[in-house]
Amino acid sequence: MLSRRAFLERGSFALAAMSLHTARAADAQVGPLGMPIGLQIYTVREAAAKDLPGTLRAIADIGYREVELAGIPPFAAKDLRKILTDCGLTAPSMHASMADLQAGLQQRIDYAKAIGCEYLVCSFPWTADSRFREQPGKAVLSLASGINLDDWKWNADQLNRIAVEAAKSGLRVGYHNHNMEFRSYDGVVAYDELLRLTDPALVTMEMDIAWVVTAGADPVKYLKKHGDRISLLHVKEVRKDMQTMVDRVQAQTTEVGSGKIDWKHTFKAMEPGRIKHYFVEQENFERPPLEAVKVSFDYLKTLGTKL
Repeated sequence: MLSRRAFLERGSFALAAMSLHTARAADAQVGPLGMPIGLQIYTVREAAAKDLPGTLRAIADIGYREVELAGIPPFAAKDLRKILTDCGLTAPSMHASMADLQAGLQQRIDYAKAIGCEYLVCSFPWTADSRFREQPGKAVLSLASGINLDDWKWNADQLNRIAVEAAKSGLRVGYHNHNMEFRSYDGVVAYDELLRLTDPALVTMEMDIAWVVTAGADPVKYLKKHGDRISLLHVKEVRKDMQTMVDRVQAQTTEVGSGKIDWKHTFKAMEPGRIKHYFVEQENFERPPLEAVKVSFDYLKTLGTKL
């Protein structure tokens, strides 16, 4: 039986923890749309590979309250979930490529569910045949220029199938675009086909704003026309000297607010309540990644007070 002193001490610790949690929850409402600002862990991949717990603490210290995982980290799900909780973070979404989802779907569903994710997002397409499998290390480059409309239709079918399985565990399946989805095949845009062929009740879209702009498409147009299909975002910035391209995947990113995207206009195009989570992501750096993600966070925090 606990002594009165021990009981009071435990109560004090619990109250302090609750107060800290409440303070963090309040601090989370600082970004556009009145939502916590999230970070895609791929942005700080090198630091995370060396020290994932320390990197997550550093992210939380900046002010981020949500993270999106890039695949399965080398941590047991229960251990990673505890680390996230201790840092005041949640992971509402996890990425996995279509190739990985084909190879080990249930493993990824189970891991995402155990972490506390709501979304399992396909991060990159694949093909039914083996023409890109002989050189998997070059698949990202060769697939972007070689994928055809039938391949996109196959990916849509797979997303529907995967979504049915994921729904059994309470997960929603999403699809994350690059620039190649905006290639036109005799007037048919691949991204439009994905929207047409995937089941709206099962498959949502995570729109990567930078890749849409890189393709020469207008993210605001899609956010207005397909607001009911887009519930996740990658808030990613492109450099002012960005080159438009659709046939190769070549990142041209910088800190949010430092490039050519009009973020105030972009966020105003979104219907309140449609976007459930958004995550900062950056792939090119002129400063240490953790410094870069602080620049992006500070910009979004300031932007959130002006919308």
